[in-house]
Amino acid sequence: MATLTMQPIDPVQAAQEGSRGNKLAEDGDDLGDIDAGWVFLGKSDIVPADLAAAAAVRGGLHSSSAIPTWARWVLGGVVLTVVPFYNRVRNVEEEAVGYVETAVEVVEHIAEVTEKLAANVAGQLPQDGSLWKAAEEVEYIADIVDKDAEKVEAIAKKIDNISDKIDAEVEPVIEELEK
Repeated sequence: MATLTMQPIDPVQAAQEGSRGNKLAEDGDDLGDIDAGWVFLGKSDIVPADLAAAAAVRGGLHSSSAIPTWARWVLGGVVLTVVPFYNRVRNVEEEAVGYVETAVEVVEHIAEVTEKLAANVAGQLPQDGSLWKAAEEVEYIADIVDKDAEKVEAIAKKIDNISDKIDAEVEPVIEELEK
């Protein structure tokens, strides 16, 4: 396998290269054979020799070049796929919550009107008749529907609050990734 070597352009790197000499790593390996060019790490990672020498002394690479190129491509692809998908899902969720809240308001209004109407009708009918009993049942059912609609509205508000909390956590990450 051929190794492509390039001399460092930065004068600071050249000065560090001259002062490095034959240093020993913490594990006793001689770093003097690392030239000023590029070094193969594994089968596909090529890093500057001075970075490889510093990493060997410290015990590992700590820069963005430590992430293999294929991993950066995969991560970039995932980010470019996930961010628009998240935004689309968020828009659909906001739309759905809006529809639910509108439907709940309509159901509440209908239940309240029905309850009032049934109470008025029951008040005008004789109390022992079958129509009076039917009007009382309609009033009772309308009251239950109204209470259930209020519960659904409370759940929709909780969902909206939770999604707002999630957005507060996710939005800074998405903004950072889009830079």
